[in-house]
Amino acid sequence: GGTEKMLKNCQNKKFKKNGVLVKFPKKEQDHRIDLPTVGLKTLKQCKSACIKGIVLKNKQNVFLEKKKMYQFC
Repeated sequence: GGTEKMLKNCQNKKFKKNGVLVKFPKKEQDHRIDLPTVGLKTLKQCKSACIKGIVLKNKQNVFLEKKKMYQFC
């Protein structure tokens, strides 16, 4: 279902304010062209779901709208 669906499901769970989103590449993904993506939309969804933080693997993620993400944080 993807990150968006998972975060929507988290909005009503008991681990609010303790949850962390982990975005690591899957083993079967081609790391040259298929990396996990994080953008402003992801940050807003995490905020709505009361997620405490996001864990990313160093240099193995794609950032969309990076400047807007920094401003939002």
